[in-house]
Amino acid sequence: MTDPNRCRGPLDDVRVVDLTTSLGAYTGRLLSDLGAEVIRVEPVTERPERHRPPLSQSGLSLNWAFMEAGKRIVSEADVDVASVIGTADLLLTSEGPAALSARGLHPGDTTQRNPALVHVSISPYGLTGPYADRPASDLTLLAAGGLLALAGDPDREPVRAWGDQTAVIAGTHAATAALIALLSLESTGRGQVVDLSAQEAVAHSLENAVQYLDLEGSVRRRAGAGPVEAGTGLFRCADGWVYLVGGLGGRPLAWPALVNWLLDQGIAEAETLLGPQWQERSWRRSSEASRIFRSIFERAARSGTKQELYEAGQSRGVSIAPVATPADLLASPQLTERGFFVPISVDGEQLLCPGPPYRFAGAPVGPRSGEPAVAAGAEPRRSGTPEHERTRA
Repeated sequence: MTDPNRCRGPLDDVRVVDLTTSLGAYTGRLLSDLGAEVIRVEPVTERPERHRPPLSQSGLSLNWAFMEAGKRIVSEADVDVASVIGTADLLLTSEGPAALSARGLHPGDTTQRNPALVHVSISPYGLTGPYADRPASDLTLLAAGGLLALAGDPDREPVRAWGDQTAVIAGTHAATAALIALLSLESTGRGQVVDLSAQEAVAHSLENAVQYLDLEGSVRRRAGAGPVEAGTGLFRCADGWVYLVGGLGGRPLAWPALVNWLLDQGIAEAETLLGPQWQERSWRRSSEASRIFRSIFERAARSGTKQELYEAGQSRGVSIAPVATPADLLASPQLTERGFFVPISVDGEQLLCPGPPYRFAGAPVGPRSGEPAVAAGAEPRRSGTPEHERTRA
């Protein structure tokens, strides 16, 4: 039962049934943070990757704890899945159409049984098309979505982004689509099928790669870890690294402020950076310009910590940021003041967990403690028309 003394969240009174694999787990976490009651039904044997590993297994178990925070977790062996779905406003799945059909969970089946249900179907390639039932992994989805084409050195193999980024990307897109579908449900009473392709979500997240083709007629390629432009990139300092943006898109940005900062540090050679060639895009994008700038800037940066450089640069209008370690983030005055990290309890152990990526005035958001499982025979809480809409997210 919901605590009557707890302030209401934006999605209070919304019940979500989460039957996802790891590809869709983040969606349920985001909806739970907004106050939805998310019932996570864990499989008995079919999908062991979703079973909770012990915390002693480090990274994997901590990832599980993060993705499942705030959900009510029950075993498929202890509930009637169809009955639980019948009580839901929203259903989350994350498999291809054949796998869903084999379990009676295809949107065509679920929405027929519950006409007012919003079924958010997250899958590798969508519910239709030649790849709909093709096996996929984080690596293959990063490749199919185009992200691997942008990661790594240009003369070497592509590099996979750390972690299961496709799960985060697809989960974020699916949560956004779910909110829109819930808004429609509230106003029309009609359920909806949201068909979300993880491949398309990855392609949608490629920063400005698509715009390069549209606006400049060029296809972005892998540029590697080195700087593309002098004054921009990673630079060593006394206790680690800072990231500086002194030039971007061919523009020198706050170049005079940057040079004056270096001069005030006693770096006389910085005077050369005021020469007319440093205003030219072609020169700043040359390897020689990058070498000269790095030599000058790191001479000034070697005596300063990343926090000192960050504060000094920001005060001068120079875009610079520390490259934070996990320990740095936990000790960050800004994140601490904002209460960004919140404690959650897993197996009686208190863990610090990143909070939600949003805030609401007067409404609590963030992970909550689990609650007892829903009764297997619970009655549906909504009635609606048999009509469903299908939306491609």
